[in-house]
Amino acid sequence: MVKYDTVVIGAGNGGLACANVLAKNGQKVLVLEQSHRPGGFAGSFRRGRFEFEVSLHELCGFGRYDKPFGSVRSFFDYLGISDKIAWADVPEAFRMINFNPGKELDVTMPFGIDEFCRKAEEYAPGSEKGMRKLFALGEECRLTVEKIGKPVPMVAKLYALMKKGGFIHTAAYSVDEVLSKIDMPEKAKDIFKAYWIYLDIDTETVSFFHYMSMLNSYIELKSAIPVCRSQELINCLVECLESNSGELWLNSKVIGIDVADGICKKVILEDGTEIEADNIVCNCSPHLVYGNLIDKKSVPELEVKKANARKFNGRGFVVFLGLNKSAKELGLDSYSYFIYPDMDTKKQHSLMSRPETNDVQAAICLNAANPEASPEGTCILSMTTLFNSDYWSEVTAEEYFSKKEEFASHMIDVFEKATNIRVRDYIEELEIASPETFARFTGTPQGTIYGYHSQDWDGALQRAMSLAEETEKGIKNLYFASGWGEKLLGYSSALTAGRDCAFRVLRKEKK
Repeated sequence: MVKYDTVVIGAGNGGLACANVLAKNGQKVLVLEQSHRPGGFAGSFRRGRFEFEVSLHELCGFGRYDKPFGSVRSFFDYLGISDKIAWADVPEAFRMINFNPGKELDVTMPFGIDEFCRKAEEYAPGSEKGMRKLFALGEECRLTVEKIGKPVPMVAKLYALMKKGGFIHTAAYSVDEVLSKIDMPEKAKDIFKAYWIYLDIDTETVSFFHYMSMLNSYIELKSAIPVCRSQELINCLVECLESNSGELWLNSKVIGIDVADGICKKVILEDGTEIEADNIVCNCSPHLVYGNLIDKKSVPELEVKKANARKFNGRGFVVFLGLNKSAKELGLDSYSYFIYPDMDTKKQHSLMSRPETNDVQAAICLNAANPEASPEGTCILSMTTLFNSDYWSEVTAEEYFSKKEEFASHMIDVFEKATNIRVRDYIEELEIASPETFARFTGTPQGTIYGYHSQDWDGALQRAMSLAEETEKGIKNLYFASGWGEKLLGYSSALTAGRDCAFRVLRKEKK
C-alpha cells in the first residue's frame, strides 16, 4: 500500500495539467495511465515517412508572439514551459466553403477582430457594423467566463454578471436568436457561424455565450500548434511534472475506486495494487467512473440522474492522408477548411447521424502552418467529421472495414468537390480512425471526442454556476479534470479544466 496526496486517473491534457499544478504547489502526486504512452487524444503516430497529429487542429487562447496573452499561454507561462516548446502560428482563422448550389460561398478569414470584421465587409457589404457589435458582446462573454471561474462567493459572481449588460441580454439565447436581432447580410451571418462544427452543436441550439466564448478566443487571441505535434506538448508536461517530484505510471489501468461513507479512499489497479489518496482526480468520463469504477451503491442519486439525462456529443471520424506532392503543388493554400453542403446548421447536424448523409467536415493541411511537417515534396492532410449517433457500434465485424473505407472515400470526394483540388491521385499513406478506434484507444464512451452534449439545462454556463453546489453534494474528494466537466471538451478547455480542478483541490486542502 502506498499513499499520495492526489492520484490522477488518465494522462491526457486535463489530467497532466491538473497534476502539474498540484505538484508545483508541493503535493505528492501520482498520475495513472492505462496506455503505454501519455497523452490520450494528444499525440502523434507514424505511417511510412509521415508523422500524423492524432486530433489537434489548433490550440486557441495562446496569443500572438508580440502580445503573449490568453489563458493557455498564461497557464504554460505559469508552469514555465511556454519557451520549451517550438510553436508554429496558424496562418489564418479558416477557409469556409459552402457548396450548396445557388448559395455557394468560399471565404478565407483572418485572425484579429479588426481584420476579421473588415474582411467580412469585403465578402458581405454592410456587415462590418453588425460584426463588430457581435464581437463586443463576445468580449463581455469572455470576461464573464473568467469571472465565473474565479474562487469568489456566488453572490459576487452574480453581481459581476449583472454589470455586464450584453451578457445578461444574450446568455439565455442561441446564436441564431441573437443573429436574428443583428442587422447584417445573411452571407455575413453564415461566415460568423463557421465554427459550429468545433462544438458539434447547431447554431439554433448552442448558446450565444458558449459559442462566443470560443470564437472570441480564436479570433482575438490567435492559434498555434506545436511544431513536433502535440506529443511535444505532452512530453513537456510530463517532464515538468517529474521535475516537481510528481510521478507517472504507464500501463497502469485503474479498475476500481474505493468509496466509504461517501468519501474516496483509494484506487485499485488491474494487477491488484491499491493506492491510497486524499484526493482522486479523474481525467475520464463520469459514465466510466460511476458506471465501471465505483460500486453502484456508493454513487449519489444526483449523479445517476445527470448521467441518464445527458447525451454524448460528437463521435470522431478522421481520415489521415500522407500525400506525395507538396501543398503548394496541390493548391492547398489554407491550413483550416470548414466544408459544408449547406449553412442550415440544424439540418446539417441532423444529417450527421449516418454516413450516407454526412457531408460535413473540418480539414487541416498541417504544412500550411508548419512547412517542415513532412518530407520535402509532400504534405499532410487530415479530414475530420463527427457522428451524432452511435451508428458505428451497430456495424458488424464482417462489414466494419468495408464501411469504414467506403466512408473515408466519400470524405475525400467531398473535399475534392468543395475545393476543386485533386488529392486522391497522390495518396502515399492513408489511415482511418472511426469512433470505434477512438473508443478502443482512449476508453471514451462510443468514441465521442466532445464529451457531453451541451443542452439548455446542461451548458457551459449552467455547469460553471452549479459546480460548487454539485461538488458539495457529490462524493467527497472526487474530482473531474477533463472537458467532461464544466468547460466541455476541446484541447484548450481540457487544459484549463485541469488547471481549475487543481486549484479547487488546493483550496479544499487549505480549508
